[in-house]
Amino acid sequence: MYYRQPRYFEEFKCVGGTCTNSCCIGWAIFWKKDEIDKVKNDPNCSAELKELTEKSFHPARRDNPDLYAVTLEENKRCPFLTEDNFCRIQRELGAEYLSDVCKIYPRLHTVAGEVCYSYCYMSCPTIMHKLLNEDKSADLVNIPIKEVTVVKNISKFTDEEKKEHPETEYQNDIFEMIYDIISDRRNSLETDVILGALAAQAMSKVVENKEYDNIPQAVKDIRKQIHSAANLRNIENIKSNYSLKAATTGKFLQFFSGLDVLSAVTDESGNISSELYIQGEKHLEEVYKDKPFWLRNVALNLLLELGVPLKPLSRTIFENYALYAVTLSMIKFIAVASAKIAVKYHGDDANAKTDAFITDAASIIVRNFSHSPHKVNLLLDMMKAGNFLSPAHLALFLK
Repeated sequence: MYYRQPRYFEEFKCVGGTCTNSCCIGWAIFWKKDEIDKVKNDPNCSAELKELTEKSFHPARRDNPDLYAVTLEENKRCPFLTEDNFCRIQRELGAEYLSDVCKIYPRLHTVAGEVCYSYCYMSCPTIMHKLLNEDKSADLVNIPIKEVTVVKNISKFTDEEKKEHPETEYQNDIFEMIYDIISDRRNSLETDVILGALAAQAMSKVVENKEYDNIPQAVKDIRKQIHSAANLRNIENIKSNYSLKAATTGKFLQFFSGLDVLSAVTDESGNISSELYIQGEKHLEEVYKDKPFWLRNVALNLLLELGVPLKPLSRTIFENYALYAVTLSMIKFIAVASAKIAVKYHGDDANAKTDAFITDAASIIVRNFSHSPHKVNLLLDMMKAGNFLSPAHLALFLK
């Protein structure tokens, strides 16, 4: 068995008090009872910290008396957070006294066959900064597992899920096929995401027809066929519809995250303007002219974070992929709007501001997607209602 992880994973370190979007502010933070007891019962715990610990937790779930949540202050800050944004518990007792949730975030692990994929949430600004600014930071590398190790915050299918969904046996094969399509730099990212939609649709049909034993061969066939001249020609012939893309993506954004970015591409008469959107795209290209890799890095990490294409099993492979593509289109729309706003209001500092806007706003999107499954289900319902569940319709969000 081995770890397969993005290049950034090995060198990730929490920046603590200098973080621009602290996970200790506004988050539901869970602790187990024994983790709380470890802090307040330690002989080195000060009376002040012990008192704070005793009054700063409340039961999280009726069905799990062992689980507690941190009671946030009125300003949504964790009560253990100091004025300079460091953890009182860690500062006084050491990092080993933190809960597993606090120790592990933003790291995640997914087991697929003989592979353990390790990656990080993009809701962490440090991870977003690496993806936006470091070429190949999202490229997967293999790290041998040389000794027995305990991995926490791990995701894997249960025996019951494997029995009910035989396709899970080939989770690694299907994921690597999609990953290879999105990482192929011979085409634009938009083209690759549309090709990925065609691959996901084809694989979805194999699973829906219960041709599980045919999955390995289907993966090989799709890999050979997906970059055909016909597919590439059809994608190139798709005409961009900026007004439709902006209006629909903006609507999804506002529903899903509360972000209203449509004003950046709305003209004085209140209509969505293709011209304003194109201006935003040009500003964005200028900001990242030396970093053309940024959105592809985000797209690759998003594949890992959302568990594409098999998670959750309650949705089809194509439905999971469609949600992935729309999420990516929302992040791109945020980037376009952010670049336009930054150039308008921040002049010479536009590049740095755009970077900051995208990091913060994209973190909100990913945080909502990763931690609000009910919203994701509603978003899928909206896509079904709009008849957007086809590779051709997804292309309208991306082209």
